[in-house]
Amino acid sequence: MNIDKIKFSKFFHESKKNAIKRIVKCYHPDCNEKSINSHILQKNGILSSISKDSHLWEHVLNQFKEPHFQFKRTGINEIFSFNCFCQKHDSELFKIIETESINFNDYKSCLLFTLRTIYNEKFKKEVNIDIYQTILKSEFSSNINKEFLELTLEQEKLGLADLAVNENDIWKDLNENTQSFIFEHREITQIELCLSAFYNYETTLEMNLYRLKYGKDMERISEVFINLFPYKNKSILLMAYNKKDETAVKGDFYIFFKESEKRVQRKLTNLFLFACETWVISEKLYSEKFKGIENIIAYASKYSSENYNERQNFALNMFTENFKTEIQKWYSKYK
Repeated sequence: MNIDKIKFSKFFHESKKNAIKRIVKCYHPDCNEKSINSHILQKNGILSSISKDSHLWEHVLNQFKEPHFQFKRTGINEIFSFNCFCQKHDSELFKIIETESINFNDYKSCLLFTLRTIYNEKFKKEVNIDIYQTILKSEFSSNINKEFLELTLEQEKLGLADLAVNENDIWKDLNENTQSFIFEHREITQIELCLSAFYNYETTLEMNLYRLKYGKDMERISEVFINLFPYKNKSILLMAYNKKDETAVKGDFYIFFKESEKRVQRKLTNLFLFACETWVISEKLYSEKFKGIENIIAYASKYSSENYNERQNFALNMFTENFKTEIQKWYSKYK
């Protein structure tokens, strides 16, 4: 790709800024008001409980620096936030989970955590689609791999369509008092990390084999939703799946709630490193677990993007004191 990297970097960041500005409508299906900047998890009480000097650390992608995946210290007002709901719906709809005492046995409360997870992913995909379309129309289009970018664009659009299925089921539950999802939660040893994401149960390999066998994509991809955050001196693990996907995901899903905490910690570490992008960590956790091995964490992100068996698990546990030693051994073996 013969492109002036400095010029393209400036263009890319300007395109991203404009794409975000263009998402102005509240995500509530019955609202046309202007959206505001909202946090995925509660700023006061959850994010603030692990922040230092009102800052947290996040893992960001920058195509114009090496390595591409880097840690960034970001202010609490900006981090873990996105344009989502208008002021009214952001305040009223989520009131029951913006309190000091959250009832994790309450179906609606759990549903609201999942709704924000879905809409954050929807927001990111809409931003990416806008950026890719802008690049394809720009002066840089003749100097890039257009076929790859068009394929990536199509994948983002398909991802939006997959999200819409669960999105519609959530609104049905909220409006009609139905229950389309299975929720489970448990308390584990506190770790100063907030994660709000989902991952596909089906691996890339399984999806590719299905496509080869039947000549089409899978009719439905099973999504597992996960939130992990500090709460009252513990960390809360809250997970969910749509009942439509129960046959596929139930066995693996309940490992998180029936197995020992040590095994759960390992599974969470693998999700954190290889499957889930939307997370933030405290200054303390960054210093203890990741400072000095940023290149290895970046390689883990690269490894995950090239690994077609996303359910592969490694003996890594970021809850333990020897995590840095474990992941250095992993790096030596798989680099």
